[in-house]
Amino acid sequence: MKKPFNFYIDDNSLEKLNEELIWKPTRKQKHKQRLLETIDQLESSPPKSKRNLFSIKQNHLVRNIVYCGVTLFLLSGAFISSAFVSPAMAQVAAKIPYVGQLFKQKPIADVLYQELEKKGYKTASVGQTYYGGKKELVVSVEGSEKYFNKVRGDITDIATNILSKRQYDAYTFKIERMEPYVYTEPNAQEKKIEKIQTDISTELEKHHYDFLIANVSFNSPPRVELEIPNTEKRVEEIKALIHAVLAENKAENALIKIKKINLKKRDQDNRWGTIVTDIGEDLLGKKKYHVKMVGYSVHPEPQLFIYTSLNVSEDNKKFADKLKGIIDEFLETKEMKNKVKGDSYTVVIYGKGNKKLN
Repeated sequence: MKKPFNFYIDDNSLEKLNEELIWKPTRKQKHKQRLLETIDQLESSPPKSKRNLFSIKQNHLVRNIVYCGVTLFLLSGAFISSAFVSPAMAQVAAKIPYVGQLFKQKPIADVLYQELEKKGYKTASVGQTYYGGKKELVVSVEGSEKYFNKVRGDITDIATNILSKRQYDAYTFKIERMEPYVYTEPNAQEKKIEKIQTDISTELEKHHYDFLIANVSFNSPPRVELEIPNTEKRVEEIKALIHAVLAENKAENALIKIKKINLKKRDQDNRWGTIVTDIGEDLLGKKKYHVKMVGYSVHPEPQLFIYTSLNVSEDNKKFADKLKGIIDEFLETKEMKNKVKGDSYTVVIYGKGNKKLN
């Protein structure tokens, strides 16, 4: 599942953002100083050829596809309270894309899924794919060929409208038919695997062993994979218990693999997965950001990775520095502080050829 949203920019949305963000006096002064410095640079430098300085992108290994944003909202009062905007300030506004709502949106696939569900379509799934630089929003519909042909036009219109409202021009849309799920009775081997897995879990719980996941596979070679907290010390006792269960089920030849999990690190990984998702939605959806992928790692400490299609140049390095500052400020907001939990982190922004821009 995934999601879209409405990306209209007007005075009301600017005021709403100003109300929702927690601005400290020192931060306001910081924004003001940055804005004035940028204006000075623009007024003192000759006009440059057309180019988009702001563009970014990145993806997470299997699970996290995210984005990073840049905020025009450097000094909200300067844009809201005055009807007159100087030419220099207008130039700044033109060069810094407004993405103040970036961090408040749902993923576009979730929004589309919910909209289709609300309208009663037989939606099997909605997702995003990123292969070879191509980004697709994909809807799978259950039902007959006749039903699929009947609804595909309407679903395409709904999806296209949602993408348009968000100004997500980096995506193409694809709709496909999926055969309805038909339950099939498990075969003998599948039943055996299920029984062994249930027996292992039951025995571990009965003897009060702390475990997270027990998985049994009869692929070559047959094996049992168990995840336990790294605080659990009784590894040999747990192996002996599993051996006994396997013997009872005539599966003594199965390998046993036990993996210790640092629960604090796993919690950190989950938190930064959601942080990356919050940062990335617009960056992947809009061509102007030139973002190819967004991702993260928490090993050894949290890192955010932004992969762009930008060439390495002084201008783009300056852009990367500004972008990092905007991400840092976003992560200082009240909502995000609850996710960051005081973690030390770094933001790495790459250009073409995976060359660092910051």
